[in-house]
Order: sequence, then structure tokens, then C-alpha cells
Amino acid sequence: MPPVEDDDIEATQFYNGDNQNDAPYIGGTEVSALPAISFMCFDLCNFSSNAFLSAKDAFGYKDDGSFVDPISGNGRTGKTQPLTPFALDYIRGLLQKVRDGNGVAFVKFSYDGNGFNYIESHKYPNLNLTNGLIHGPEPTFVTENNPSAMCSVDGHEGKSWIEYHILQLKPIFQEFEDVIMCVKTGMLGPWGEQHSSPKAQNVDAYKTLLDAYLDAVPDSRALLTHAGGFLAWYNETYGTTYTFTDIDAMPVPPKDSPEARFGFFNDSYAAGSWGDNGSLSEGNSMIDNRYGGSEYDRYRVITWINKQNQIVQGEGGIGDNVFGTMPGAILEAQQLRTTTLNMRHGRYDRWNDFMYNEANVKTPVTFPASGKEVRGGAFTGETKTAIFDPVYDGRTGLEYFRDRMGYRFVLRAAKASEFVKQDGILMFEGKVQNVGFGNVLNTKRVSVILKSNDASIAYVAATNIDARDWLTAEDGNTRADNTAAWRDLNFFIDMTVFDNVPLGDYDIYLKINDLKEQSANKRCIRFANRGTSWNAELGANVIGMTTVL
Repeated sequence: MPPVEDDDIEATQFYNGDNQNDAPYIGGTEVSALPAISFMCFDLCNFSSNAFLSAKDAFGYKDDGSFVDPISGNGRTGKTQPLTPFALDYIRGLLQKVRDGNGVAFVKFSYDGNGFNYIESHKYPNLNLTNGLIHGPEPTFVTENNPSAMCSVDGHEGKSWIEYHILQLKPIFQEFEDVIMCVKTGMLGPWGEQHSSPKAQNVDAYKTLLDAYLDAVPDSRALLTHAGGFLAWYNETYGTTYTFTDIDAMPVPPKDSPEARFGFFNDSYAAGSWGDNGSLSEGNSMIDNRYGGSEYDRYRVITWINKQNQIVQGEGGIGDNVFGTMPGAILEAQQLRTTTLNMRHGRYDRWNDFMYNEANVKTPVTFPASGKEVRGGAFTGETKTAIFDPVYDGRTGLEYFRDRMGYRFVLRAAKASEFVKQDGILMFEGKVQNVGFGNVLNTKRVSVILKSNDASIAYVAATNIDARDWLTAEDGNTRADNTAAWRDLNFFIDMTVFDNVPLGDYDIYLKINDLKEQSANKRCIRFANRGTSWNAELGANVIGMTTVL
């Protein structure tokens, strides 16, 4: 978890062990970033009779098949039960730290946060182990140690234990809607990464899981899953039979529909070449077993992700392949609408070693036409050329990528009323360009503030501007000279709405924040313009000036 204001929720181990709260850097490089997203992973292993409490417990079970240590008599797993008041208060306490800071929370719950149910043999070179699942960690996986998947709490017997735990979390999701960026639906599989375990490869389990999250998490917040999990939920919800073969043919999700809420997590971003170590193809065999005829193709999945226009979160990875190295990585990120990457995990040196100049950026990239070509090395797929942005000439590819994740707004043009009467109409016409990979997803509150230099009082009025209309260029051309990608920023405000603005000169500010924001100036969107246009006290961007007559 990156720093939250001046206080870490928990000591964060960065790439080389140093934790620089004042200027955190991106893993193993000297490129700094000031993260505003806390990746909060809550391990619920103590509340599942199938979840091992340590690697030693898991290996013990692997050796003798017992859920109890034969020497100590201690259980090797948690106990399937309701989340305790202490656990719920602990979660609330950490989310409150995020709220008190100036960031947001990216939240994940799972029953195996440390991956104890999965052997990673490279961690134990002296044991001669084989990679693979030891045991499914979910409390809905029926075993001798966990005889029922169903909740035993009075009045909730019709729910599974996972559904009941999510129901317990629902008030927290509602209470902290203002600072929760999105929820990674987790719960299934080691690390909550939705792979390997029997439940993580079960269509019906995804239907139940994602329905529970749709109900518990406020409509304004995204839910992250992988392609297979989404296909399972969508088909079982709407009676369709989409597979990985035609996932790209799925319709663009209607605005504010349940399906529009689903984003994508890639646990090996650009790492494993054609399939990113299985992250992009996760669930293909599950979908094939249920619906038949499912064949994974990287580009079909990416087309679906692009149409979803949602949050894309990546972990680790960034391999030495056409998708992980630049400029190919830039071209694909524009299609994925990459939103956030983990500062700790990833070979960011690959991007840091890339000199961002016109010759390098505009080097044509030929992509593989299939997975077989990736292994063979001779590519015959589409050839693409990235668009060079002279603003970053001579800097590193990592700096460019850092500044393009999610949305990023630049004020390109501004014209305000030079004079306005106290009972007149304040007019403003401007242009904004979104130079990021992605777009604004949630409705924002966009306000206009008038503030004079010699007074502490600020006058505020709401607008009907929808920041979701400030779309990035689909072709990736976010250069300043691409005026076709400039979006309208216009408003007309009756001065009487400001409530008796005194005569004088005023700066005009634009403030953009979440509808649920509870603070006066935190978590507001700052324009990327150079100079002193940002006012941290107001949480707003100066966009012009006017004189009230």
C-alpha cells in the first residue's frame, strides 16, 4: 500500500526496501510518483475453514492430509464463521485513514491473501516442489473440515458464506463510498486472483459472487474481475452464450447498467506475452466447459476491455516482449485504457531505459498474429506506429507512461466575461483535452468558484458540466495540436446564484470532485497545465478572471 498523506497504513516495502513518503518512486527506478491510491488487501483467512494460516500449515496438510497439526493439535486453517466486530472495525479504521489523507482506496478481500494455498516452487528451492494448488481456500468449498457452503447464521441460511461476508461488508462499502475507488471482487482462489481453485473455475460461483458485490457496493463504484468471470456472470444473467471466441462482439454496456460497472484486473500486466501468464485468458476453460467453442485470442479480449471503458488495474509483469516493451506497451495501453499499476511490482526499468524521442516512439511495431507466432518469434500481425508527443521529448518512457494512466486534463483554451454585473450572466467558453489513456467513469461535481485576491470568502455555484464527456482520443493522438480531441468546457451562470458577490476583481476557478466527497478540498481533479493554476486550499484550477460591476 502506498503512503496515505504522512502516515502509512502499514510499512510499505518498496523495491529496494526504502519507503520514501516524501517522494515515493516507481519500483527500482529514480522516477518519482506521488500515489493517491492505496491498494488495500484484506485477508479473511481466519474466517474460512479451508484457508491455511501459514505456509507451514499448508505444507503439513500436503504431507499428511490433516487439517490439524499432529504434534501441537492446533488447527491449520481458519474457522468458517461471521466476520467479527473487531474485523469490521479494523477495516473501518483503515479506510478512515484513507479518508483523512488525500487519496482513495482500491479494495480487495480474499480468503488467501498470502497465497498459502498455492505452491510457488521458486520460493522453496530446497524442497523440490511442483507449482500448483494445495487446497481451495473458500468457505464455500465443501470439505471434511468445511461440511457446508451455506451460512448458519439465523435468518441467513439461504446465503452462502461468501454472500454473508459480503453482506457484512455492505455497510462499510456504503459508509466509505466517498473514498473507495473500486473493489477487486477477489474472494475466489489463492490471493483472491480468481484462478486455480475449484470455485475459481466455476461459472455458478462467479454468478453468485458478482451478484453479491453488485448489491453490496454502491452503484457509483467499479467492480474488477477477469474476462472469464465477467462472461460467466453476463451469460447467466442475460441468457447469452458469449465465449472468448466472440467476446469482442459483446455490445457496449449501456450507461449505468450493471455490466457497465465491471473493470478488469491483470495480475501479470504485459508479462507473459500472448496471455500475460494467463491473466488475459483466465477462465477460458471454464467458459468452454459450460458453453463450448471457446478459444482465447488476445486481441478479442483487449477489444472487449476497450469497449467496457472501465478501470484496468495491473500487477507485476512488464516482460521483455512486444507487449511489455515500448513503444508496443504504449500502443496497447491506449487500447486497454490502463488506469493504475502497482508501484512495487513490475520491471519498470524496461520503460525507464526507453528514451522517449521521436525516432524511438515512431518505430513501427509489428504484433504477433497468434500465440504460436509469439513462441516462434516471426510476427505477421498488424503493424502500428505510436504517436510522438514532443512535450516528453528527451524524457523516459516511464515518465510518459506514469503521466498517462487513467485520465489527465489539460486546459487548452479559455475565454471568460471580462466584465459582469452583479445580477448578470457570467459566461465562459473553453476547451479541455484529455491526454490520458482512459476516461472519467463516475459522475463528478463540477463547480465554479469566484475569489478575489484581497478577500478570504469564495463564492461557489454548481454547473451542469459532465466531465465524463471529456473523452480521450481513440486513436491515441493526445498531442496539443490535435484540436479535434479538444472538448468543450462552457458554462453560463446567473450571478445571483453566487449570493451577493461584492464589486471587484475575481479569479474564476473550476473545481471537480466526486459527488460523495465529504471534505472541502481533497481528492479534487487537478489540471496538468504548467504554472501556478492550481489552488490547493480550494482544490480548484484557475481558468480565468472577471470584474464584477
